Amino acid sequence: MFSSDHHDIWDEHQWESHINEMTQRHEHLRDLIESGPGKGPRWLSHIKDFPTKLDDVDAFIEEELLLEESYFPFEDDEDAEGDDVFFNDGDEDDEGLDGDEDGWDPAEDGDADERPMDEDDYLTNDEDDLESLFEDIFEEESDDESMYDYASLENIAIYTDARDLAADLLIFNDSKPHYLEHPGFIFLVSETLLVSTKLAAAYSMGFDVEVLGANIAYCKKALDKTNHTLTHLQSLKDNPLSSSDYYELHRRLFELRNNIAVHIQETRDFFLRQL
Repeated sequence: MFSSDHHDIWDEHQWESHINEMTQRHEHLRDLIESGPGKGPRWLSHIKDFPTKLDDVDAFIEEELLLEESYFPFEDDEDAEGDDVFFNDGDEDDEGLDGDEDGWDPAEDGDADERPMDEDDYLTNDEDDLESLFEDIFEEESDDESMYDYASLENIAIYTDARDLAADLLIFNDSKPHYLEHPGFIFLVSETLLVSTKLAAAYSMGFDVEVLGANIAYCKKALDKTNHTLTHLQSLKDNPLSSSDYYELHRRLFELRNNIAVHIQETRDFFLRQL
């Protein structure tokens, strides 16, 4: 555990141990959801419910994330105090905004240009002013800027690659439905979907130094799933997969595995630089 001025920061190993513990604690919930006579994987039931295979994948990922247990080993007191600033009773401040005796008085508070700004003052059609405003914001934050700032999940290549691969596997339901009659192929799809889920869980933890260990821990789980999926894929060569499908899936999984490994190392380096 690393010490900082404000918090005791967990590393990836502590987060990994905690996540494993919470996963085991809630395993009965997963068993309850997925058990039952004649029940197959949940993603299989979504195929007919969603217009596209990507929608199917997204629905599965969303359900899986609901089963994940996220926990922060500290509370951010500053955020809690900040809530009091924005969510107050509305008594004193509201009276001032209404312009009564507690409000702005030009005789006491100066010229109109110095009065408190109301809602209309924030509205502007001047694009140059808006551009200047955002330039100022980014200049102020440039010292803390990193490869992870302002990123969205859809801009993280390893996630989109894993998500697209899972969706392409589901397309075989239309082009080669006999694949989905094979238990080994169904397992392949399930494991590939879980790779996307773990990467989404990693992103959901964020990139602040206090939770980067959890981010890395989830990425490691995605890497582990990818390795297992590659091994399992070999058992499907020639049955049921055709040679062309097998080599294409192997190429994509292999590249995905390598890219996740690189991403983990880059995130570790980023984590260490923040300490």
